[in-house]
Amino acid sequence: MAESGKILEVKKKEQYRTVDELIKRSEPSQVYYTLLILSSFIVASGLLLNNPTIVIGGMLITPVLAPILMIALGLAIGRPDLMKGVGMSVVKSFLVIVASSILLTFIFGGTDNYYVFENTVRTAALYFVVALAAGVAATFAWTRKELAEVLPGIAIAVSLVPPLSLIGISLSSFDFSIARFSFLIFLLNMVGILVGSLVVFSLLKFYKTEKEVEKKVTEANGKTS
Repeated sequence: MAESGKILEVKKKEQYRTVDELIKRSEPSQVYYTLLILSSFIVASGLLLNNPTIVIGGMLITPVLAPILMIALGLAIGRPDLMKGVGMSVVKSFLVIVASSILLTFIFGGTDNYYVFENTVRTAALYFVVALAAGVAATFAWTRKELAEVLPGIAIAVSLVPPLSLIGISLSSFDFSIARFSFLIFLLNMVGILVGSLVVFSLLKFYKTEKEVEKKVTEANGKTS
């Protein structure tokens, strides 16, 4: 029991550090969008080449995890209104990924051999389980510096960019059935990450950081306005 208690304990200074880092990493800066576009092109190219190694490489550099965890934090503290800017940034990020895939497919043409998700309920459920676990792991990693080395592995497990890329590729090929199921996989992953992260933020009592989050978000909005 003592061991589990330690798992669910985090010092206030670590809570504030986590809030500060998430807000900084969630800002829609030039660096953020540069990494996002590069990741989108790499993942889409890997899918068109049917090369899982390239896809994994693209997933490692995608910056979308931080803003999604930021949304979960806003829900955990009961202030989703503070996350509107981050939410819009996430939506734009997803559109960039889809658009990048469409562009590459138009330039280089589609292929009949790119990887697609098995269109079954079992597949969708398993991806949700993976996303749920990844959301839990990612949140723990962000709140504890000693776990930072596991973040690259979590980035691989979080399957957000590949299904979005597949949506763009399949839309370019007018394959709407694959596009629909890829969107379902993406949606389940998104919800799974949010739920897993929300549970951890709640268990670690991040609702006590509401004033700090509001202060940091206000400062960040002031810099970008």
